[in-house]
Amino acid sequence: ETRTEKSSAAGLKKTPSDGQASVGETLKGTPSLTTEEEAKLQEMRTVQDEIKDELNGVLKQFMAPIRYAFAYGSGVYKQAGYGAASKPMVDLIFAVSHPDHWHALNISQNRSHYSMMGALGSNAVSYVQERMGAGVYYNPYVEINGIVIKYGVVSMDTLSSDLLNWDTLYLAGRMHKPTLTLRRDPLMRISKQVNLTHAMRAALLMLPKNFSSQELFEAIASISFAGDFRMKIGGENPRKVQNIVEAQMPLFKSRYRSIIEGLPNLEYIGQDLLQQDMGPAARAAMLRKMPNNFYDQLVKQGRKSGAKLPPGFGAETVNTERLVTMPNISTISHKAVEKIVAWPAFTQSAKGILTSGVSKSIAYMRAKNEKYSKS
Repeated sequence: ETRTEKSSAAGLKKTPSDGQASVGETLKGTPSLTTEEEAKLQEMRTVQDEIKDELNGVLKQFMAPIRYAFAYGSGVYKQAGYGAASKPMVDLIFAVSHPDHWHALNISQNRSHYSMMGALGSNAVSYVQERMGAGVYYNPYVEINGIVIKYGVVSMDTLSSDLLNWDTLYLAGRMHKPTLTLRRDPLMRISKQVNLTHAMRAALLMLPKNFSSQELFEAIASISFAGDFRMKIGGENPRKVQNIVEAQMPLFKSRYRSIIEGLPNLEYIGQDLLQQDMGPAARAAMLRKMPNNFYDQLVKQGRKSGAKLPPGFGAETVNTERLVTMPNISTISHKAVEKIVAWPAFTQSAKGILTSGVSKSIAYMRAKNEKYSKS
């Protein structure tokens, strides 16, 4: 961030004893989790610690150096609507400094993890990784220490750029939701926080003046699915976003607490009710802090909707003020995100046939459809 933002907690009025603010008042700071939510959060963290120990054991089996790693998805975090007996594949991301060198070491150690691409060597593998799709190379259905994983390899530069600039939102969007960090990196810690702040601001553009915590986190969680063709062809559960937020609400609240407190244009007016400043100046200032890729796509969508938005860097102030006053700003914000997500999501999935092989790709889609049909 280019400037320090004042905490929205400053100068807030005291609240009535029922936990709801009177008209024109706001709660003092961010409401604490309810007793039930706090208990659920502690339970989740206990489970996470157990999973983390198991997955760190998996990481130790790789000789190639991994700078940053995290786990995500239903294999780590429960989602509403799925049976407790189901044990999905665990999704992992390995961020590495030099993909070519990393794959050379990993092919030598773990040739069986790769499809026919492995026979072509690390140069071919890293070329496909970085030149096709979203810059990630996945090896699915790999069993290590009795755990079935799908691990994706991405360069540190590609991951950091996506977090900061929303190049594709492929990994940045996944990291808007709870993730389990397995190996830390100082650069990624900063980039992750910037990415979460971007997500919060994008969600605010899509939401009305007053909204619930559920609506806020659903707007955030939906970003990575916007424009993803799998949502349109039945490759994903259409209720996936609601299922994620419903089951992981305490984690979302914990994850975004400091960001909500740090934004001057957002505050709580109830235990689970928030209010944002809808003034054009405040919203335009917020939009100017969004990634250039999002801004450019928003301008394109605004022009398609009839807004007169001049070109050029110097027009940013005028354009942001005009965009945020458009009555359909929520719709065009959704479309801007869709435009970022759609092509990388499609090409990354298509790349899966090469990187995973036909049989594993079919098995993966079958598992997805079975999980959807049981939900």
